[in-house]
Amino acid sequence: MNDETPTTLNPQLAQLSNFLTYRISRVHQKLNVQASKILNDSVGVTLNQWRMIAFIGGAETVTASELVRYTTMDKGLVSRNVKSLIESGLVASFNHEKDSRVHLLSLTPAGELVFETALPKMRRRQAKLQDNLSREDVATLRRILETLEIAAEDTET
Repeated sequence: MNDETPTTLNPQLAQLSNFLTYRISRVHQKLNVQASKILNDSVGVTLNQWRMIAFIGGAETVTASELVRYTTMDKGLVSRNVKSLIESGLVASFNHEKDSRVHLLSLTPAGELVFETALPKMRRRQAKLQDNLSREDVATLRRILETLEIAAEDTET
């Protein structure tokens, strides 16, 4: 364990390193930094932009509401990132043919190029992250994460 919590801290605070949420947060932050570097260096997009590009690329057309729901990102964050992706020419927005209040999002040819360039790099990253894990470890981790995600929806704790 690479825990950088100083041993000279108050014992109550030092226990923070034993909190599951603290450890998950540390890993999450490190993984985000790693992914951000890969994405910025290879295709010049942020991690949040990539998540939206990846989702749109996989679905072909989506609404901003679907992005909010499936990425669990804040509505404002999705809106700002979609706006920047449209302005940079990676995403196109057009009205739904049956409901003009609904805007559909799709990748432009430039967005498709970003998607097709970054996806193999991100898949290699995923594989490398799993190199030291057995299939059983990965299955267990996925099951644990799913259980924690459900538990995190309980706001009565």
